[in-house]
Amino acid sequence: MGSVNNAVRCGFICRLCSKIDKRVVHIYGELGRKYNLVQKIRDYLPIKIKSSDGLPLTLCVSCVQRLNRRHTLQMAIKHSTARIVSRTTVESTTGRDECNQRQQIHLSSAVQSI
Repeated sequence: MGSVNNAVRCGFICRLCSKIDKRVVHIYGELGRKYNLVQKIRDYLPIKIKSSDGLPLTLCVSCVQRLNRRHTLQMAIKHSTARIVSRTTVESTTGRDECNQRQQIHLSSAVQSI
């Protein structure tokens, strides 16, 4: 148990998977800010995180990579959904315009025959 306590004290334990590793990223450090780790953890994981909660403030490289992959997936889904909605809206509007034009032509023909 002493090694885990030492790892927590020295900052070599991952906050997410509890793996002890010498290669960690400090959540609030330069790389943590660069990768926006705090926000990604808040957005994608069911945990609360604060710098003062007494829990480890580091992530192992594997968890950082997994978190970044999750973010990439979320952004891809968001962008593709926006493209699909945009296309659907354009096609729907175009289809409605064509339908209105046909109705006007049909109405014009009916009025002229009266």
